[in-house]
Amino acid sequence: MSDVHDDPLALLHWAQACRERGHQAFLLLDTAQAEASHLKLQSMHVPYTSLFEGKREEALPEIAPLLLPLSGLDEQRALRLVRWISQLGFGAPCLSWYESSLGLHDFAAHLRNFHHVSLSDGQVMMMRWYDTRILPIWIQALSKDQLALFTGGMLSLAFVDRFGEARTLYQSEQVHPPSQALPLDAPLVTLDDRQFGLLVDAGDLDALLTHLRFVIPDETNALPTRTLVEFVATYQQRARDAGVDDIDRQTQYVLLALYTSGIGVEHPAVKALMQDPPDSLAAYFDALQEMPGEVWEAGPPLWENEHVA
Repeated sequence: MSDVHDDPLALLHWAQACRERGHQAFLLLDTAQAEASHLKLQSMHVPYTSLFEGKREEALPEIAPLLLPLSGLDEQRALRLVRWISQLGFGAPCLSWYESSLGLHDFAAHLRNFHHVSLSDGQVMMMRWYDTRILPIWIQALSKDQLALFTGGMLSLAFVDRFGEARTLYQSEQVHPPSQALPLDAPLVTLDDRQFGLLVDAGDLDALLTHLRFVIPDETNALPTRTLVEFVATYQQRARDAGVDDIDRQTQYVLLALYTSGIGVEHPAVKALMQDPPDSLAAYFDALQEMPGEVWEAGPPLWENEHVA
């Protein structure tokens, strides 16, 4: 019998409940966030199938999204798997799980139909929706009909979010039929500009967080993850609203906010700057550095703010 330390996401209990309902329990691991996991799975004798199968990326098994059947594994292998994969899920944006009415190969075939999407200008783009930083935005962005298409064969969809918490994104008592591939592997989903913008913005937030963690690693590590992410997202959006749409200038604006707990960017001089921000990084950086000292001393750094949980 497993305990919370072996199975912190209660995946074994969930898989048992799926079995009792006559359904299959699947884990989906994005190995681009945990490279060469396919070798670990092979050593544990855990079956899997790649969502890159039949695609141009099939030659890259070390970064493929892998679909694993948790149903049907003996108790020992199931426990080893959930113990290992849960830690991967807490450490990187890579783990989601699905209750399905389909078998392994049929469900994988359905999910492969969303490997690419079409854009409004006719271009085709690979869609890494299984990156769990993107997954909730993908579900949010899809239209009602597109969501019904994507969730074909699914009863539920859950994942580990960026704060290390399990979240259910989709749950239904009715099962939509699985999708059918189009001729020549044409994309089933076309994203309009609004949908594409939502997905781009999600990627931009993670790019900015990564950059900030590189520039001020000790300071960002001192903050609770939720506090950091929500704060950076708020001030990145304010920068975007002012027309600052590149990560380099956004970084400078968010750094000022971080170093003053958001108070510095409320100074009239900064607000005036953001009415017509310089287009070049050098000019924007110089303008911020030339701000009066009271701007940079307007508030304590966020990581020293006693009101931050």
